[in-house]
Amino acid sequence: MNEIREIVTKTVIGKGKKLICLKETIIPENEPFSILGCWVINHDFSANLDENTVNLNGDFEVNIWYAYDNNTKTEVAKQVIPYDQTIKTKQIVKDLNSECRDVIVRMLQQPTCTNACIQDNNIIVDIVFEVIAEIIGEAKMVVAVLSPVDNCEPIDDDFENEINENFINAN
Repeated sequence: MNEIREIVTKTVIGKGKKLICLKETIIPENEPFSILGCWVINHDFSANLDENTVNLNGDFEVNIWYAYDNNTKTEVAKQVIPYDQTIKTKQIVKDLNSECRDVIVRMLQQPTCTNACIQDNNIIVDIVFEVIAEIIGEAKMVVAVLSPVDNCEPIDDDFENEINENFINAN
């Protein structure tokens, strides 16, 4: 006799992914002659949900090692870059149980400097990172139960009695 049960569970009800490309201008203290290195550190972000859109706010620090004074001295220029991005999501579960929803955002690729060049005594950097947003909500599943739990027989646990402790000596 089959019975039908409804199970309410938390599940991913919407998903979205975005590749974010930023172009920023860093103003160094000295007139740069050449760029020796560029890296991104201290990335921090938060996200909130607005209907089916995720608002992502964060910042990171860009450090640029550059040479100046005709390549005879070096310095590191630092700047904190804030950003505000929206991630569109697609609803993948149609029948929702409630409006109680959460959002989880993960970085697929941390912010990375892909290009840095000198332009008008400033340093222009290209920063790229990729995020995925998942909306978590409650959904209802309908399952067929083959035998009700109330009518289940206890499982006989005679497994230990079936073990041959002399299996090595048997040959």
